[in-house]
Amino acid sequence: MTNFQRRAAWSVFSLLGLIVLAALVARIGAGWYLSSDRFRNQIAAAVAHELKADGTFMPLHFSDGIFHSDGFVAQGKERAFFSDLRADQIRAVVNWRGLLEHRWEIDELSVQNLDIRFAEGSAPETPPAQSRPPKKKDTSWKLDLRRADVAQSSWRWGSSEATSGSITRAAFTLTPNQGAWLIAATSGTLTQTGWPSLTIESAKLRYTGASLFVNESVLRAGDGRINVAGEVDFKRAANLQAQLDRIDITPLLPPDWRVRLHGKLAGTTKVNAPLPHGDLQIEGDLRLVDGQLEALPLLDQIATFTRTEQFRRVTLTRGSLSFTSSAELVRVKNLLLESEGLLRVEGSATIANDRIDGVLQVGVTASSLQWLPGSQSRVFTVAHDGYFWTPVHLKGPVSHPHEDLTKRLVAAAAGELLKNSGDTLQDAAKTLLDLIPH
Repeated sequence: MTNFQRRAAWSVFSLLGLIVLAALVARIGAGWYLSSDRFRNQIAAAVAHELKADGTFMPLHFSDGIFHSDGFVAQGKERAFFSDLRADQIRAVVNWRGLLEHRWEIDELSVQNLDIRFAEGSAPETPPAQSRPPKKKDTSWKLDLRRADVAQSSWRWGSSEATSGSITRAAFTLTPNQGAWLIAATSGTLTQTGWPSLTIESAKLRYTGASLFVNESVLRAGDGRINVAGEVDFKRAANLQAQLDRIDITPLLPPDWRVRLHGKLAGTTKVNAPLPHGDLQIEGDLRLVDGQLEALPLLDQIATFTRTEQFRRVTLTRGSLSFTSSAELVRVKNLLLESEGLLRVEGSATIANDRIDGVLQVGVTASSLQWLPGSQSRVFTVAHDGYFWTPVHLKGPVSHPHEDLTKRLVAAAAGELLKNSGDTLQDAAKTLLDLIPH
């Protein structure tokens, strides 16, 4: 080998050695930088900017193109949808091509646990265009998330016991879509004060920043099912529609009524909730399936007077109503309860401050009235649809309302006895009169 060849070979080996050394230095330098506080603060600032929050990552660890961190915590600013956020056990796969454009391009993000509390206040109004200061050139890093998978999450809202609610143990996938985010949830439990707990079977949502669209969702309550769709406009109101199928009515009733009325609910409801504050408005048309009434004072009185024990526990063949509900008032109309061949009830009522005021039309069969003198001629005076009818006024506490039927039945029986009896039955008539409530 000539001297020239030896020098050329040495130059090549030296160059290769420098390249290897440079690569090692670059790798060590990149590893040091990617684990540094400076890099951690940069990516925390990018994430916080997207979330409109102040946020901090726990120490970052980098290996084979994958970042790991024990967690991220953030506090929402004025325009954020949340007040507090915490993410634990974070894993991110980064696409390095985005670094050339000052973008943290994350192809895959997985979070073991996410905990969020929604903000109570509303976002401030955007100032008019003419009052805005000149926009500065944005030189900060951007966050570009392609997909996120959350194994378990908790979402909480409401500052008081009356308004508090949560979604817990919810798993979902988040993907970007034309300036919005698509959310596909596959599990979770929904709780809201005053309502039974619901299991999330599936949900498909679309979040745009200003609104959350519930494209479709399926919730379970025991053997029952609720399909929910609608829109939540964070600056205006939540408008949702729910389709109920065989939802147990017992948890929805006041405690005193849970032993009196049984069955499953089906039908539709619409919910309007002004945001961030306002009275919740609910309206709907419901049917009662497999309904049963028992231990109801009004029916117990009818059973006593008519000597028909069937009234004490009534199996309903039909049950339905329409209603509107707000924070102060519940209106019930088109109420229909029927045990075919025995009893039918129709009417309307209002409930305010746990007190009911309503007028019902109660119909019973002729055979049920045979033991009650004067009932058909003085009380149940209208006949149609196979029943004899009378109006009944309900008023008083929802747990135990007062009715005017008992007084009228006693008076009718007493009047009939006085009219048709001799002296031997005078004492019996007087006894009936003594039963009239004062």
